Parts: sequence; C-alpha cells; structure tokens
Amino acid sequence: MKTIFKTAFLIVLITTFLSCDNNDDAQTDTINPTDGFTHNNMFFETANAYFEIDEEDDNADGMPDNYSFFFTNGRMFDNDANVNGSSGDFLLSLNTTNWVFLNVEVSDNPSLANNSPLPGNTYIVSSINDSVIIENGQIDPLTPAYIQNNIQFGEGNENVGIFNWPGTQGPTITINAINIDNTNLTDSTINADYTFMNQNGDIITGHYEGTFGVILD
Repeated sequence: MKTIFKTAFLIVLITTFLSCDNNDDAQTDTINPTDGFTHNNMFFETANAYFEIDEEDDNADGMPDNYSFFFTNGRMFDNDANVNGSSGDFLLSLNTTNWVFLNVEVSDNPSLANNSPLPGNTYIVSSINDSVIIENGQIDPLTPAYIQNNIQFGEGNENVGIFNWPGTQGPTITINAINIDNTNLTDSTINADYTFMNQNGDIITGHYEGTFGVILD
C-alpha cells in the first residue's frame, strides 16, 4: 500500500516539476506583506517557495526519507547535473538575498512514515541536517554564466550574509494548508508557518502563503 501511495504521489510531483514554475516573485498580500520571516523585529521577504521530496528511500519502506521546504526572495534550480562545474545541490538566482531551508526528516516525525505532509500538522525540523536561515546573502555567478528561462543562476557565497543555524530548541513548521492541483498543477499552493531558534537564542518566525515549485531529489 505504501508503494502504491508513493508512486501516485511521485507522479503528481514529477508532473508538477516538469510544468512551469508558477512562483511569481510577488507578495500574496502586497499591502501588508507576510511572505517572509522576522528576526529582531526586521522583516525579510521570501515571496517564493519550493518543496523537495527525497525519493531515495534509504530504509526501503516505500516512502521518502525526508521532505524539505524552501522559502526565498529569488528562484531555485535543482543542480543534480552540476552545471558549469558547480558543486551545490541547488543554484539560486543572482537576485537572491534571503533563503530559508527547513529539512523535515521522517525519522523525527513518525506520522510521515505513512503519509506526506498533511494540513493541520506541525512537523519537527531537523536541527542537525542542513536547516538554515540566511539573511542578506550573496549569490555569485557561475563561469561561464548559467541562464535558464532568462534567469541567471549562481552559487551562494558562504562568506557574505548572516547565517542562522538551529539553536537548542528545534525548529518546527506548521502546514496550515497544502493543495496539489491535479487539473492545473501550476496552481498548487501551500500555507505554512515556521518557528526557528538560532544559535544565539533568537526566535525567528516566518510565514508563506501562495504557489510553490516542486523538486525531486
């Protein structure tokens, strides 16, 4: 049953990934922007979202081992092919300055052993595997330049920006609503809130509501 569920779910996600990225670089509420995160009373916009499903299934139980949520003020590109000699798992558009990476491990969330992330649930975000929030970062262009759909992508500069790593209290993400629209896949949407304590004990809160892109790893 798990295998049947996973196969059906992956078919939907693969189709979504191959269809147009419907992220529009715009706030859902343009008058009172809420798509972003707040740290030390400063708001950092992240008007785009991406959802990654890990399809390796290392424990062979018929379900993914983790799911990842990304929120950014730029665009993302899956870099499995390591284009132009780049090494990062993902490339980001050069205009990206804010980036949220929340990795949700099935081992930390037993309910995900049988279901994908469901609305109304809060999930533990990994404090040891990859999760990070970056403020005022910098994306360096590749050489030669890499351009996809008229957007130039590059790799993050690890020496520029503020990197918030998880602190002693584990981050969480609450899925208020998620909809994969099988009729018009580019209209798939998510509404989520997240809380993140950084290594200094600061509490960062974030929200996103709108369309999202899907990446299979």
